[in-house]
Amino acid sequence: MTPPARLLAGAAGLLLATACVVVPEVPRPLPSLSGSPEAFLQRLAADESTVSTVRGLASVRYDGPAGGGSASQVIVVALPDHARLETLTPFGTVAFVLAIRGEALVVHAPIRHEYGVGRATRETLERLARVPIPPGPLLRLLVGLPPLPFRSGDPRVRIAVDATGIRVESVDGPFWQRVWTGPDGAVVERGELGETTGPLLRFEFSDRRRLNGAVFPFAVRLDGMPGGTRVGVQYETVRLNEPVEAALFELPRPTDGRTRILDLGAGPPP
Repeated sequence: MTPPARLLAGAAGLLLATACVVVPEVPRPLPSLSGSPEAFLQRLAADESTVSTVRGLASVRYDGPAGGGSASQVIVVALPDHARLETLTPFGTVAFVLAIRGEALVVHAPIRHEYGVGRATRETLERLARVPIPPGPLLRLLVGLPPLPFRSGDPRVRIAVDATGIRVESVDGPFWQRVWTGPDGAVVERGELGETTGPLLRFEFSDRRRLNGAVFPFAVRLDGMPGGTRVGVQYETVRLNEPVEAALFELPRPTDGRTRILDLGAGPPP
């Protein structure tokens, strides 16, 4: 997390005979909101249109109650609700594939000869990927967007300026989010996602690079999840806003006779 900005006070000492003169440093300027709050919100909402698809290779680090580890992963997302995540072995072969198409979720573990079908829900993702995040917010975070969309004109949106940036609070369905932009208000840097029962996660975007007209964060960090789960995504390569063929999100059922077919359901984890 970016530490809160401080108004630094420095001292320069100069010994002139017996006198000591302290010269304070010039404080850094606080963030400011240029223009009206509604215009600022409209710009944030418009920024979302700069990302529609992401196809990338990333190093993903997981730490949680069951232990930790890292792996290379191919990440393909087509907003708002399609994704394909491939976990690779150290030899570059596919160990596990998870595909989301709207409310449908399919997984295939070729090494274990397992294939499963279920619904794309927070509970299913927690069981399969150990990440208890609803699919919609998760896909948005993977493409460098806040977990909930900004809706200009929504009277429930709150915008304020604090010492670290411009804070925007909004709601969407049962969820709420609190996000902070940088001091210049240009991009969202970090935030929180929650629901009525409490916070769900904290997130942070960094390592931003200009790509196809957008400023994309190559590093995404998620923490504050139940059980202390932490996930770090560091993209190595990214292709932004290219057409993605629909067949990528379809995993045909294996017909080799050896694969076990699982019903993933959508209930809570056992």
